[in-house]
Amino acid sequence: MTRTGWCTHWPGTLTRPRGWIIRAKSPLPSGNPKCVVTSVAKITLDIFRFDQAVDDIPHRDKVALEIPETITVLDALEFAKAEVDGSISFRRSCRSAICGSCSMNINGVTGLACKTPCNTVLRSDGTIAIDPMPNFQPMKDLVVHMDPFWDKYTRLKPYLQPPDRDEDNPTERRVSPDDMKKLVEVANCVMCATCYALCPVVSVDPAFAGPAAIAYAYRFVEDVRDGQTKERLGQINDDYLWLCAHCYACSYCPKHVEPHDRIVDVKRRTVQESVHMNERGPRHALVVNKTIKQTGMLGETEVIQGTVGRFNIRGLLKVAPLGLRMASKGKLPPIFLRPIPKVDEVRTIFESLEVPTLK
Repeated sequence: MTRTGWCTHWPGTLTRPRGWIIRAKSPLPSGNPKCVVTSVAKITLDIFRFDQAVDDIPHRDKVALEIPETITVLDALEFAKAEVDGSISFRRSCRSAICGSCSMNINGVTGLACKTPCNTVLRSDGTIAIDPMPNFQPMKDLVVHMDPFWDKYTRLKPYLQPPDRDEDNPTERRVSPDDMKKLVEVANCVMCATCYALCPVVSVDPAFAGPAAIAYAYRFVEDVRDGQTKERLGQINDDYLWLCAHCYACSYCPKHVEPHDRIVDVKRRTVQESVHMNERGPRHALVVNKTIKQTGMLGETEVIQGTVGRFNIRGLLKVAPLGLRMASKGKLPPIFLRPIPKVDEVRTIFESLEVPTLK
C-alpha cells in the first residue's frame, strides 16, 4: 500500500527540514508512537515578486503545493523554494520565533511566518497571500531594506550609560527584583519590526521613531543603573514621540511586548521629568487631562488654547480657519463647560491613576 503522509521520526525517512512532504512507498507503521501522519492539502501561495536589480514594477506568482495544512507559512515557503522555484527570496533563521527574521505580511497582517500555521490563514479559495512588510522598501521578493528601522533604533542609544565608571564599582551593578520586573517584558523584543510595519504614523511620517525603538528605549529609561534618563527622553521627543496616534495597531506583537503601553509609559516619564514641556505634544496631553478631570468632558476650546498657547497669537490665527469652518457646520463647542453629574467619580479615577494634568 502506498500512502502520502507526514513522518518526521521514522527510521529510513529522508532527513529534511520540518515542513517537508515525505512520500513513502511502503506502509507507514502506526505502531511507532513518534510517527505522526497528517493528510496533505492543496495550498496556493500567492507571492509578491520583485527584484530591484532587474524589475521596474512588482508582479505576483502563484505556487501550488500539496503540503500538510498544519505546517507554518515559513515551512511552506521553504518547500516552494526547494521544490518549485529556487529564486523565491525571504529572510529566516531560527524557525522558532526567536530571531525575528521572518516577518512578512500574510493575508494583510504582518507577523512571523515561523509561528503562523497555514490552516489559520488559509483563505476560502485555498490561497495565502504573502507580501513584504509595509513601511519598508522591497529589495527582493519578501526581503526589505531594514536600514530606516535600524537607524532609528541606533539613534536612541539602546545601551546602558551608567553615571560612573566600571572600575569605580568593586562588584557588578545590581538591580532589585522589583526594578527588574519593569525591564523583562521589553527585553523580550526580538526586533522583528512587526509593530513598525503596522504603524500608520510611520506610513505617513517616516520621521517618527516607531514603536519598537521607543519601547526598547523605555527599557533603559526605567533602568536604575542608567544615568542619562533626561538625555534619552529628550532624544525620543526629538524623534517625534508625541506623533503616536494611540491606535493600538502595534499591540499585535508576536512576543507580547505591548509597544503601545511602553510609549504611554515614556510619555508619562517625559512629563514627570519635565522634558520639552513647551512643545505641543505634552501640552496637548496635559490640557486634555485637565478638562476631563474638571468637567468630565473634553473642552475643545480649552484644548486648542492650551495646546497652541493662550498668548501665541500667530499660532491661534493659524487654527482660526478651522474654528470658523466648525462654526459654520454647527460644531462650535460651548465656551464654558458645566461639570457632568457625578464628576467626582471621574476625578477619583484620575487621582487613583495619578494622571498628570496641566496646572
